[in-house]
Amino acid sequence: MNRYSLQQAATLLGTGRTTLCAELREQGIFDANNLPLRHHVTAGRFHVQLKAFKHPGLGEEQPYGKTLVTDRGLLWLANVLKKEIVTHREAANDEVARHA
Repeated sequence: MNRYSLQQAATLLGTGRTTLCAELREQGIFDANNLPLRHHVTAGRFHVQLKAFKHPGLGEEQPYGKTLVTDRGLLWLANVLKKEIVTHREAANDEVARHA
C-alpha cells in the first residue's frame, strides 16, 4: 500500500497542499493541526506517522503527527472533493508549466 505526503496527494489531485488542507478542515475531515479524525484513520484513508523534533528553546523532544494519505484515501478524497487524480507525469508537467 502506498502512502503519500499531503504535498504529494495534493499534487495528484491537481491542487496545492495549503488548499487541500483548508478544504479538509472545512469539511471536518482534518482538525486544526491537519490531522485526520480518528474514524478516517481506522477506515484506512489516512495514516498518522508519529515523529519528534528537538525544541530549540526547551531543549527537549516534542512529538507531532505527520499525516499520510493511503491509496484508499486518495481515491476517497478524489470522490469527496470531485477531483480527478492526475498521473505523476501530468503532475510534473503541470509543475514545470507553472514555473515557466
